[in-house]
Amino acid sequence: MRILHVSMLYPPHVMGGAERSVALLAEAQVAAGHEVIAACTTPGPFVEEERNGVRVFRMPHETRFWAEEWPKHNAFERLWRKAMMPFNKGLRRHFERVLDLVRPDIVHTHSMVDVSTSLWPAAAAKGYTVVHTLRDYDLLCVDGSMYHGGKGCGIKCQVLSAPKKQHHRHLSAVAAISHEAMHQHLEQKLFSTIPEQRRQIIWNSAHLAGTGPNYRRPDRSREPFTFGYLGRVTDDKGIGVLIEAVRRLPADVSCRVIVAGTSPVGLERFVAACAGLPIHFAGHSEPLPFFEGIDVLVVPSIWAEPFGRIIIEAYSAGVPVLASRAGGIPSLIAGDKDRWLIPPGDVHALSDRMTAILRAGRDGLPPPSNFDVILEQTRLDTMVLRYAAFYDAALGHDQTQGAR
Repeated sequence: MRILHVSMLYPPHVMGGAERSVALLAEAQVAAGHEVIAACTTPGPFVEEERNGVRVFRMPHETRFWAEEWPKHNAFERLWRKAMMPFNKGLRRHFERVLDLVRPDIVHTHSMVDVSTSLWPAAAAKGYTVVHTLRDYDLLCVDGSMYHGGKGCGIKCQVLSAPKKQHHRHLSAVAAISHEAMHQHLEQKLFSTIPEQRRQIIWNSAHLAGTGPNYRRPDRSREPFTFGYLGRVTDDKGIGVLIEAVRRLPADVSCRVIVAGTSPVGLERFVAACAGLPIHFAGHSEPLPFFEGIDVLVVPSIWAEPFGRIIIEAYSAGVPVLASRAGGIPSLIAGDKDRWLIPPGDVHALSDRMTAILRAGRDGLPPPSNFDVILEQTRLDTMVLRYAAFYDAALGHDQTQGAR
């Protein structure tokens, strides 16, 4: 099968997890014998290259400014850029050029952040089957998060999302990386015309380099019990909740907390809030050494994260995860969910759960084998097989309707 993936970015240029997931899928499909092409946007000229067996087209973004220049522009310029995104005729022309060059059997789009949804009708008009994977909330929310300082979306998101909602009619099938992501879109009447058998939940695969069937965690019996946080250090990720939870730990328990990651607004405010607390900010850290230096990962997100790749990576390293019951996170938590999930934003619940874990000690932690049920469902070969069935369902439907 000749598969064309479309996303905002493609490695080595990455800004988040979506483009890494797309590349992981594309390269696995190449290994499975498919011909795979990827198209993405770029601040440079139109170029074609090859990366790990994938034919990659980088298309000029054709917007007023490149995404990474966002902080340099004022609120009006940002708003205007968002408003014009669905009508990006220049990008559509580049995409039509790619379609004519590769003539795919199926077009698979991913996160449409900074990618015009007009590419959907463009491909459909040429007779191609188009499917989409929901990796965020960009089709519903101007910020893609449905989190605006603790509040939900308002009129701005409704107005700017309206053109995107018109374009979704050109999709033959839709997948989501979690039930929560699918639910939020169906609630807003997107994809409701697509039958349930062509609406699939397909988890991301997350490979942690250095782990595998023979991996064994290093002995930590001589080390202090350590909670860890890994990721973007921002309020919506719940870092403030974690800090306050540590502040409320009783005097009869002790631990340390390592916070690894950077912040777009700087770490100074968060570091100052931790004065006198056993919290160390480690900055950017490689995942495996970080996991080997902690006993429990804390994922205290307040916003409804669509997935939670960091949970899978922690399980790959044999580390249990204490997380908030937000977005797609609960479905990834192995074992007793009441023990390992807390309400999002609940400082007292998080502090109480951390206290209980500390009092039980390392002997009370689940063995790594408990995580196998989740890891099995996020294996790369499992994802490839599920997407193959997803494509077959979409192509089978279009063939019965007389499409290309």
